[in-house]
Amino acid sequence: MFAFLSDEQNQHLAAVTREYTGQMPTLGAALGAITIGHVYGWRVLKIVHSPATLKKYENIIGFKYEELCPEITELSSRNVGFRMYQKIGAFWKVVLGQVKVDNKNEANDDVE
Repeated sequence: MFAFLSDEQNQHLAAVTREYTGQMPTLGAALGAITIGHVYGWRVLKIVHSPATLKKYENIIGFKYEELCPEITELSSRNVGFRMYQKIGAFWKVVLGQVKVDNKNEANDDVE
């Protein structure tokens, strides 16, 4: 499934995929978030998804994204919300929406 995960992790995710009951787009989003997290880091996942959504996805896949994805990557700063977090130094304020960040879910190469 994912070259960057261990055989055991891949076997688990394959079983989850085979045995899943529910809405297929939700399973796809939960699995897709692994790829996004691998490329952008789990901090970006926490910025672009609500805590409830990530919890739902983690319950589906049986892992926390922190177990599967790096905290940050060289591409993390392509995310607008991540750049704001770096600028103000308050990760949870960005995650919880206490600091308004326009387009916080967007990835781009703009320099602010």
